[in-house]
Amino acid sequence: MWKDIRRIIANLLLLVVPFFVVLPLYCAHFQEYYMDDEYAMYHAQRDYLLNNHDTNRVIILGDSRTKAGFMPEYLSKSTYNLALGGASPIEGYYSLKEYLQNHEAPKTLILCYAPMHYMDVDTLWTRTIYFHNITDKDAEELFRTAEGYECTQKILIEDYRLQFLEYRLYLPNKYATALKNAGFVFRHRQTVQKYEEMLLSKGHSYYGMADYSDGIDGEAKVSDFEASDIITEYMRRIVKLCADNRIRVIVESAPVNETSYGIISDSFKEHYRAYMTQLKHDFHKEYENVEVYTDFYCYANDRFGDADHLNPKGCEEFSKFIRKKYKEVFTKKK
Repeated sequence: MWKDIRRIIANLLLLVVPFFVVLPLYCAHFQEYYMDDEYAMYHAQRDYLLNNHDTNRVIILGDSRTKAGFMPEYLSKSTYNLALGGASPIEGYYSLKEYLQNHEAPKTLILCYAPMHYMDVDTLWTRTIYFHNITDKDAEELFRTAEGYECTQKILIEDYRLQFLEYRLYLPNKYATALKNAGFVFRHRQTVQKYEEMLLSKGHSYYGMADYSDGIDGEAKVSDFEASDIITEYMRRIVKLCADNRIRVIVESAPVNETSYGIISDSFKEHYRAYMTQLKHDFHKEYENVEVYTDFYCYANDRFGDADHLNPKGCEEFSKFIRKKYKEVFTKKK
């Protein structure tokens, strides 16, 4: 009888140990072998925040439209693009905080988020937490903050602290799909290549690469604009952190294609402009050196590589426009 029990226990251990010990260890130490390109972007940004001590006159925070639309090569040698795909001002705040812990404060911060990322949290769990791009301390601060706000259903998900722990421990239920899709090792070359590309481009990356796109972006798919209360709070935190460090803040907007602009409802446009105007008013009352662009830029469809992102032609046009608009920011004083 005891012999049979020992055999059953041994068989159970043979099942449990690989699943709950070996796989998590592999997932924790070999991310570049099974994660996708987006991981390389997040990982390169995090390494830059923590380990690189360059001095930049200008840093840029935003989402994927910002990552694709602001090319440091066209702006200045002392500009770095720290935007992340799917990011909202929540991720932006924690990125800025870590940047300032490891770098000299820049002269200027450019913030640029799509209207949809003032409305809702997008990829906090599927990218930021999934890629381990936020510290335990900052995540706990975010959870505690969210408990006092209304628009937090994509932050305070069911069993959020337990789920966060599962990501932190690299449990297979969180990473099995990526492992399966990658065949465990088949993404290594493309991930390393993308990581190196991020460093060479100072954080810039294209998404869509078509010569023309008349696709419909996220704002054109919803009827109205309604800002998130917690995202607005994190915008305020970013501006305050900049004020404390004597950093000029410029809040900008990435272009939308002409097809989307024609579809976005008048109500959406009106309420978005009103929200940005209110931010501008509030910031000007409390802080110096804050500029807020309150409207949309509409670019031709042949400037877009997909529905949301500028292609190389569009990126060059927009980056050079931003450089000219804020000439004093990108031109080093003698």
